[in-house]
Amino acid sequence: MNNFISKVSKGIIAILPFLLLFWIFSFVYDFFEAIFHSVFGITNSNLFITIVIFILSICLLYYIGHLLDKNKEFLLISITEMIIAKIPLVKSIYSGIKEVLNIFSGKGKEGYLGVAYVNVGTMELMGFITKDEGEFFWVFIPTTPNPTSGFIAKISKENIRMSNLSVSDGFKKIISLGVK
Repeated sequence: MNNFISKVSKGIIAILPFLLLFWIFSFVYDFFEAIFHSVFGITNSNLFITIVIFILSICLLYYIGHLLDKNKEFLLISITEMIIAKIPLVKSIYSGIKEVLNIFSGKGKEGYLGVAYVNVGTMELMGFITKDEGEFFWVFIPTTPNPTSGFIAKISKENIRMSNLSVSDGFKKIISLGVK
């Protein structure tokens, strides 16, 4: 019986990433379907209209990306962020998601000076150096697997070992629970 439970749990762990990916795709599909249906009201019954709306949406996203490349402070994004900044819980979630996305897209490199290992007793914690302050570093030590939370510490440089990981690779290691 113990062997049976072990194999079932291994099977669940093996297919869990696929199930989560399917759930995310299903959620995104349902989300966009609801938007398209509420805006246009005819997407469920007409494949041609659905394809046209999809192509127009891709073109709109491309155009927004183009405007962001030309002008880093795109007005629509700025206004939306100002509105989000007024909503307490949503603001913290949005800023955490935006920070992680900026790091993975390569835009967050200017915010971190590097990846380091912090000596805490007999173990080392991975952290991200945010500021050099003489004999000390300010280090953000994220929690795993959610790097949007953690703690910030002012640590003497002698208790820190620098890593050769990039900031993006450091966050990948945190999110993957050290596997990557």
